[in-house]
Amino acid sequence: MSSRSLRHRIAIVFVGLLVLVMGLVLALVHHSSTRIVERETRRELAVGAKVFQRLLEQNQRQLETAAAVLSADFAFREAIATQDQPTVRSVIRNHGQRIHAQVMMVAGTDGKLIATTQRVSAPGDPFPFPDLLAAAEASGRSAGFRQMRNGQLYQVVLVPILAPTRIAWVAMGFHVDDRWAADMAGVTGLGVHIGRAGTPGLLASSGTSGSAHDASVSVPLDGGLQAVLQLPVAQVEAPFGQLQGRLLGVIVAAVLVFAAGSVMLAGRIVRPLNELSAAARRIAQGDYAQPLPPAQGDEIGQLAGSFEQMRTEIASREERIARLAYVDALTDLPNRTRFLEAFGRLTPGAGGAVMVVNVDRFALINNALGHLVGDRLLRAVAGQLQPLVPPGGVLARLWGDQFAFLVEGADADAARRFADTVLAALRDPVTLDGQRLDIEASVGIALYPDDGLDAATLLRRAELALATAKRRHAGVAFAQETGGEPAHEQLSLIGDMRRALAAGEFTLAYQPKLALASGRIVAVEALLRWQHPERGSIAPARFIPFAEQTGFIREITPWVLESAVRQAAVWHAAGLDIAVSANLSTLDLLDPHLGRRVRDLLERHAVQARRLCLEITESALMDDPALAQAHLDELAGLGIKLSIDDYGVGQASLAYLKSLPVDELKLDRSFITAITDSPRNAAIVESTIMLSHALGLTVVAEGVETPAELCWLREHGCDIAQGYGIGRPMTAAQLQDWLAEFSLRTVA
Repeated sequence: MSSRSLRHRIAIVFVGLLVLVMGLVLALVHHSSTRIVERETRRELAVGAKVFQRLLEQNQRQLETAAAVLSADFAFREAIATQDQPTVRSVIRNHGQRIHAQVMMVAGTDGKLIATTQRVSAPGDPFPFPDLLAAAEASGRSAGFRQMRNGQLYQVVLVPILAPTRIAWVAMGFHVDDRWAADMAGVTGLGVHIGRAGTPGLLASSGTSGSAHDASVSVPLDGGLQAVLQLPVAQVEAPFGQLQGRLLGVIVAAVLVFAAGSVMLAGRIVRPLNELSAAARRIAQGDYAQPLPPAQGDEIGQLAGSFEQMRTEIASREERIARLAYVDALTDLPNRTRFLEAFGRLTPGAGGAVMVVNVDRFALINNALGHLVGDRLLRAVAGQLQPLVPPGGVLARLWGDQFAFLVEGADADAARRFADTVLAALRDPVTLDGQRLDIEASVGIALYPDDGLDAATLLRRAELALATAKRRHAGVAFAQETGGEPAHEQLSLIGDMRRALAAGEFTLAYQPKLALASGRIVAVEALLRWQHPERGSIAPARFIPFAEQTGFIREITPWVLESAVRQAAVWHAAGLDIAVSANLSTLDLLDPHLGRRVRDLLERHAVQARRLCLEITESALMDDPALAQAHLDELAGLGIKLSIDDYGVGQASLAYLKSLPVDELKLDRSFITAITDSPRNAAIVESTIMLSHALGLTVVAEGVETPAELCWLREHGCDIAQGYGIGRPMTAAQLQDWLAEFSLRTVA
């Protein structure tokens, strides 16, 4: 549509310019023709008027000559002298016929007619034109146009007859009628019309009087008459009209020829532009393969050449961009983006598996041997994995040492077999620079559509499964083994924690610990609470795990320790001899500055180290046992009590208990619940108490709910009990009041 419009516009512009120029030429010719016609009309009128006057004079001389010849005839003079009227009439009739005069008259000196050829007059009648007679008597002869009594107009000449004196007058005249006017018009080329000035009607005319647009000139005649000479302007314009008609025909033919030529030229111009436009559309759609037609040598050809160069450069750049966008530069494997696209092409209903593979201890190798060796190792791993890709499957490097397989149509059993094949392939040693590297890997598997309907969800679930496999040292784990994912509400709480810490929404609640032997409250555990302004009280189990995952626990723990130690100082000043326990997470235990921070905190608030107890979970000890033990040794060196929390549900071995500088062991509530009714729980707790005492450890029982449980623990030698059966978590102010009431109950 656009190319057709461009072609039409080019043709219209060219033809329009031609029409404009030709129109100007035609207008100039018309203007010039009009001026020439006007000038020619005036010239022809002037010439015609002059010829007309010459003809009048010629007719007058002819009449005068004829009259002079007649007056000189001896026989005619003798007939006049003898009053021989028949002879006179015969002579003037014959003479008039010879010179084609329509009227012949002879008048005496007395002004009476002697003879005439006119029937309207008779001999003896007065001469019809006395004015001519008077003029002739004065000048010897006279001439003029006179109208007879019958209304006919004549050109009359009056000449004297001398013998030798004037004896009579001879008058002869030509009839001025339409024929006479037509003859005059034939000679002058003008329309001749004779009439009386100021009086309607014509006495003689060569034809119609013409139109109002005809040019005319008036020639005055004597006797109050005038001759109007007319020239039809159309007669003068005719040659110029023909010229303009031929010129118009030439213009029309030229416009048609030029239009055809313009359309052809526009087609030659637009055709390569159409090809360039089509190429541009192909490029816009991502097709860079088809080259442009060979370029011509003109400007459009140069444009096409530049366009072809642009196409090749764009194709090259797009290829590089596509490689950067979809190919991992280190291993030449597809990257995460290409993996997601490949997942989108899965056949609906076919099922499949997403497997995330991670090289175990890669960070250790990378740090020990350097990044160059680490990169070569990743390339070697990619080379070992690439032959395992099944038909229709995809292998991609997600990031770092993490790879992903997409296996279409695989169920749980097929995915497990494939994962075992992957692990077996990666057990082959890799030799780099003569150094043998034995590597292993872990695999996390998410099944489609059971574990998710989109690639992002499946990758996330597979990565969670991978973390489970690493934690269990199991090699392979399925997403279904990891449990549910964090709820959206919980995830949103992560973003609120930093604001909550700054806004003072976090508080500490203190749960008392009862020494079973003495019946005294000897310690309290500081428990973190969050009072959200919109969601109300949020349980610790809903946000502390996510604080540990995101690392925000590193900011929460210093606040907890600061608040707990400050409160311990307040209680000590009030005369309360109680210790405060606080929990440390895995990230806290691995913090290299933990010992220094706790020491500075105790010194700043003047709190004895024995009044602070730090509780560590078994899982925190297992992530990096060597570093954890080093930090625990540093804390123990300060005199701080250390406690193993939730003992019995983790993976800590007795060897760790033997080597760690801990002071107490807290039995998990799962063993305390229904201890009086469950022989197995009772056996585990009893044996743990005996073992702990043998190792010099204090035993704390968590989750004590009933007096029966409290009595059983006292009878079997448990040192300290904690739970709702003793006291619920409460604020520091509430605790002081509670302690006072508890002391009174104990005394009573």
